[in-house]
Amino acid sequence: MEESKPKSHRIEESDGPTHLLKEEHRATLLKLELIERSLSYLRKPAEETLPEGVAVNKALLRDLAVALEKEIGPHFRKEEEALFPVLAEYIGKEYGPIEVMVREHEKIRAAFFTWKKALPSFCRSIAPIDEGIRKAVLDPGLRIVHLIRLHINKENQVLFKLSESSLTDEEKKKVTARMHSITDALRGEEC
Repeated sequence: MEESKPKSHRIEESDGPTHLLKEEHRATLLKLELIERSLSYLRKPAEETLPEGVAVNKALLRDLAVALEKEIGPHFRKEEEALFPVLAEYIGKEYGPIEVMVREHEKIRAAFFTWKKALPSFCRSIAPIDEGIRKAVLDPGLRIVHLIRLHINKENQVLFKLSESSLTDEEKKKVTARMHSITDALRGEEC
């Protein structure tokens, strides 16, 4: 019979780095749901919307994009600078899941940055939403929502499971500490 370690020496699932990242994923998924609803409303033909509804959804979309932008960068840094280097010791960095995730981070950053640049003028505009706006702002927004959801699913179902089964308790503590230091440094930059 295996002797169990005292609780203070075990990393509990709720304390580990993947748990923290999954919590951030849950918050992001909620924002994505609201972004998708706003984009879907704004894509409707004008006769199916109300001016007040358009204004509310534009404001909501703008606020959610700002909130999402504040989450994406720090989240990706935690993965790229804290989790991935340690996990790479087990599964390698090139030609595998870590490389795929890093490339997806780059793709998401680029797509989101381009989309977010178009939002302020769209949100301020009182012009009717036409096909050009749908193609330039609304459709790319929905593609970004889809892209981030797929990415989160891959991390939750593949990369985080690999992390949970590969990393030792000591490595999990190290990764968690590094993630907290990234968060603290980013908070210090905001001041």
